Amino acid sequence: MAMEQIATGLMTLIKKNIIARTNVVSNVLTSNIVYVENTFHYEPDQEAVLIDMGYNQEGYSATSHYQQYEYVRIKQVVDTHKIILYNNTISNWYVADNTSFQKTIGHSPLYEERVYLGDREVIPSEEMAITIEPSTLSNDWVYLMGGLSNEHRLDITIYGKDILTENGLVILIKYADAVYNLFMQSLHTDINNYETPILANVVAGTNTVIIADTPDNRENITLSATLTDDECYEIQDNQLIEIDMFISNIQYATPMAGQMTLTVYRQNPTNVPIGLSNNIQFNYTLPEYAVFRKHGRYMYDSRIDGITYGKVQKGSAFLRAASLAWFGKEVEEYSFPQKSKGTMYFPEVP
Repeated sequence: MAMEQIATGLMTLIKKNIIARTNVVSNVLTSNIVYVENTFHYEPDQEAVLIDMGYNQEGYSATSHYQQYEYVRIKQVVDTHKIILYNNTISNWYVADNTSFQKTIGHSPLYEERVYLGDREVIPSEEMAITIEPSTLSNDWVYLMGGLSNEHRLDITIYGKDILTENGLVILIKYADAVYNLFMQSLHTDINNYETPILANVVAGTNTVIIADTPDNRENITLSATLTDDECYEIQDNQLIEIDMFISNIQYATPMAGQMTLTVYRQNPTNVPIGLSNNIQFNYTLPEYAVFRKHGRYMYDSRIDGITYGKVQKGSAFLRAASLAWFGKEVEEYSFPQKSKGTMYFPEVP
């Protein structure tokens, strides 16, 4: 069950999409065109902020925390690297100044250290903050024998600032709507997935992908004679995704303990060719950040089914807050008959 895995999975989803920070890869000289490392988590009409000198990063002193920042609005996401803004930037932004491009809402950015596992007695009132708090676990049989559906419920609380102003409430509502839309677009929330980059372009009609030969990949990417929840693989880049594959062949350079006999060992110690159960339908390329993924825990039904807007008291302070109720359902298999754990212990018979 591992509720902690689910909570950290939700935190990761929020950090990747609500914060969505990426580096600028080309100087922006009072222009409405911005080139970044990866535009995957950005959409038209979203607000963003350009910040230089490692803003909010460790290693920078208080006097050089940042030189400048500027809020902008996205008009179009052209491709994996190019973003067009509604207006030209006021300032010049340079790669040499470690300029980054980060999503924001209502001129109030959220930072990774403000996304907490578990609620807090005191929440900093000068920053936006989000907490993920496990709430309840319930279950019900969905089929015999013996599929048990576990329903995990967690509370997502968004803390805003400026409780005495109307603008503070507007910002909070926008954040709540953004988190709600994010989870409604991720109804099968990724929990405990394992991903590794693909090292060569994948051509449609073939069934081979290349990954690195690393200890982590050897542990997680393994042969799977049949398609099960524990051995389900998929391939994705910024444009496309294909799911429900299993691995029929892995070519490691040296033998790996426990490998099935279908494994063919090779001489190249760097890259691992993986043979899949079926041909791939589309092209997946390195410039589009193609990855190979072992699917983790499968939530067959997950969504936010309620939002409460209001305010909460933390210590002596009143803060604006929105509470979102999230649930996720997954099936856990039980085998019968079960061996009794209450068996008496008898001395060993000589």
